[in-house]
Amino acid sequence: MTLGRKMSSRSVRMPSSVSAEFSPIRTLFKASVARRRDLPASTIDLWPLTLIGEDAEYGRCLDWLDQQERERASRFLRQQDRERYVLAHGGLRFILGLYLDLAPARIEFSLTATGKPALAGLRPESAALTFNLSHSHGNAMVAVAQGREVGVDLEMIREDVDALKLAERFFSDREQLHMRSTASESRSQEFFHYWVAKEAVLKAEGVGLASLQSCEIDWSRGSDRDGVPVRLAGGSQQPWVVRTLDCGPGWVGAVAARESDWTINPCNSCTAATD
Repeated sequence: MTLGRKMSSRSVRMPSSVSAEFSPIRTLFKASVARRRDLPASTIDLWPLTLIGEDAEYGRCLDWLDQQERERASRFLRQQDRERYVLAHGGLRFILGLYLDLAPARIEFSLTATGKPALAGLRPESAALTFNLSHSHGNAMVAVAQGREVGVDLEMIREDVDALKLAERFFSDREQLHMRSTASESRSQEFFHYWVAKEAVLKAEGVGLASLQSCEIDWSRGSDRDGVPVRLAGGSQQPWVVRTLDCGPGWVGAVAARESDWTINPCNSCTAATD
């Protein structure tokens, strides 16, 4: 969604224990990578990026994209949207290359049965690597996991939304009741907290917005620190858990994965050189 102005006030929810600090993508590309990056199964690496680059960074990213990605980039009418798409997907390729020990241009993607992007053509030792990308208004997040599906969502909190009307369309009855009981000045903030949590779960599953109403977040059953369990219509064999992120004033994000035996490791551009 693109719905207006950024809010200056902070979220009404207690901040997450995980702080995501955005790093310029140009700094990421300057990092010298000494060795392949390892990732334990219990850790989800999170890479927050600012999608601002000079001509050199944009050119590198464009060179790394495959034909399908370039064609999609060319369809954006606004130059800024096109540049942000190229930088986000070039940054994704660069980050995945740290784990796969591959040049960004050599990374191949496929789609799962539900249409979720996945890695293709990997060696057996790399086949369990999963990822997810979200970008919004010039910032992006890449989540990388090992042996479990992962979803991430990032949104700029905006004040000129009809939170109750949108909740009626996309939220469960229980979530709508919570929204109606929230003070009017806090409803936009609360709406976006729900939105990123639900989107992160659905992106992890690889399903679309049509399933938003069947994905229910019950904040009373958990905490941002420990992870909030998620109810899905039809029930899943393993429960999904979502954790929200402290992304700074005016922003909110969330990461979702199955079970609760995982932690988030916030990475930055220096991590590529020092880990």
